[in-house]
Amino acid sequence: MPQIASFDDVKATRKERQVPTGTAWRTNFIDPEENNPVSAQAFLVEGTAGRVIKTHFHDYDQYQVIVSGGGVLGKHELQVNAVHFSRKYTPYGPIVFGEQQLGFLTLRAHKDPGAQYLEDPEKRSKLMTLENRKPWQATELPKFHPTTPDAALHTFTDLKAEDGLASFSLSVASNARALAPDPAHSNGQYLIIVRGSLHYEGREYKALSVAFVKPQEGPFELVAGSEGLDVLVLHFPREVVAKAAAAPQVAKGAPGTRTWQCMLCAFVYDEATGMPHDGVAPGTPWEDVPESWFCPDCSASKSDFVMALVE
Repeated sequence: MPQIASFDDVKATRKERQVPTGTAWRTNFIDPEENNPVSAQAFLVEGTAGRVIKTHFHDYDQYQVIVSGGGVLGKHELQVNAVHFSRKYTPYGPIVFGEQQLGFLTLRAHKDPGAQYLEDPEKRSKLMTLENRKPWQATELPKFHPTTPDAALHTFTDLKAEDGLASFSLSVASNARALAPDPAHSNGQYLIIVRGSLHYEGREYKALSVAFVKPQEGPFELVAGSEGLDVLVLHFPREVVAKAAAAPQVAKGAPGTRTWQCMLCAFVYDEATGMPHDGVAPGTPWEDVPESWFCPDCSASKSDFVMALVE
């Protein structure tokens, strides 16, 4: 049976603590089962303006959904309803809370031991020595379309992959019904009610509400309230058995045409396109990129980049 909770259900769990850069709050929506690490974990993180969460990684895949305020993740602006996905062992950050503070949901299909910060030499070494690590992350804004006549589904452009990773935004008209995408080919599905309300099992769940559906539980029936319903539908990738390492590749290319990859998070700097937003013009060779430049996804320095390998 799906797990579901609204903010009103869980607000009593909201805990406050002081951190070096401000005040932080955490509210648990879905707690993992005590003796079952392979179970869902969802919680809301909030913080005062200027709070900083340093660059870190986790042992398991996770989604994050911005629900209030704003800020930046690395060099990326964060907006309400933006969805960020990071594969396990992919560093990201820092997260800097904006003037209007910041609130975001953290969503996992597997209990995680917690953030592992890159400033810790032991954690950085762990990251660099893991075999078959496939770092990847992306952030994307949903599109909620007017319903015609009952429901409208939008598939995210970037947050999808052949391993079952998939992300959708779905709008359901007032008092209408619709089926969410089937989670059967995923490792679990989260439903985030961001506007309106959902009727389920004799109750009304208003925004902000969170539900988790296991792969075998089938498509979730969404029954919208009188104001309609906007919901994010987020599928976790299936566990993939690691493959043998590919044959060695060779780095090559003339200056201005090469690509350079972050060894920590796999972000790629392409000399041909440069980084205009950072003042690095298209065609700028890596050697001419300022030493003060840093990775927009995980804040790694130039020394953490290597020339990308090509077949």
